[in-house]
Amino acid sequence: MIKYEIWTEQPTLEFYRRKYCPREDYTLAGMWPGGIFTGASGKRYLGMRGFDELVQNNAHTYSFMDLNVDNLNDNSPHLYPDELPFDQFEPFEYSETADSVLYVGENVRLEVRVGGFDWYDAKGRYEIHVKQVGQACTFWVPEQEGIPVPIQHRSEIGKATGQINGDPVEGFTFLDSSYSHPDTMYFHLPLIRKLEKQWSMWLVEYTDGEIDAGFVWKGRGDTGFNPAHLIENGVSTAFSDSRTVPTYNERGTVWKTRVELGDRVVELEQDTVSDWPPHTFGKVVSTSRGKEIAKGWNYIEWMPDNTETLLEGYLT
Repeated sequence: MIKYEIWTEQPTLEFYRRKYCPREDYTLAGMWPGGIFTGASGKRYLGMRGFDELVQNNAHTYSFMDLNVDNLNDNSPHLYPDELPFDQFEPFEYSETADSVLYVGENVRLEVRVGGFDWYDAKGRYEIHVKQVGQACTFWVPEQEGIPVPIQHRSEIGKATGQINGDPVEGFTFLDSSYSHPDTMYFHLPLIRKLEKQWSMWLVEYTDGEIDAGFVWKGRGDTGFNPAHLIENGVSTAFSDSRTVPTYNERGTVWKTRVELGDRVVELEQDTVSDWPPHTFGKVVSTSRGKEIAKGWNYIEWMPDNTETLLEGYLT
């Protein structure tokens, strides 16, 4: 069983500065903004970047996708296959102001402040404005048997509006940051190599305007790694004993997920895939609050058991 701690905390501007050191001999190993959005057109979109995680002073393109709606079989097409293809690295300039930090490159402009961020990409065709929901939630996995490199990981969830290629959108975002010993590359950290089996995130808006959100990690094998964050109407609660129960379709894709957080239950259902099998998307079907749902989104990342071997191949 893996030893770890989890807690919620109120962000300060210092959290977002590159020099921030949450523990002695810990430095930033990567920061990732990402999100799922629905357009007024009915289209759905995915966007995700990585900053300083594989190459210093570079923004890594993970995904800008025009998601296939109601299709769990076919990979979705890229939004900007020529300008922002998968695995592209874009140099950026980093700067700080009195109330924000900025990352500015040829395509990207990311401005992060306490309470949210503004993300422009694809030279302005992708524009997302985010208001944070609840607090930040952080977990720490120290060095121990089977975990030669420690990690401290912070995650924030936000409600987003904006436009993508002129299509007005709304949805939800995450802003995640990892810390470890200096010069440790993200893909060498234990989260993706040894711990993660399924990472589920969601945001739901009820007809009365209240918003709930959260994330939950299901650990690989017998790690006992189950940290989670539940936000109900702005109030954050951290859990170390969450339970994730996935249901797979005939292809082996995560189709439905039941999340249990104490006496709270959230039911998720997938209907779209960006790249099979790891990344699927869908809606929030129900929550134990029993309120009528107006809209909702979820994002699931599912990792195969041989992820560490696959990463070695990727890095070489």
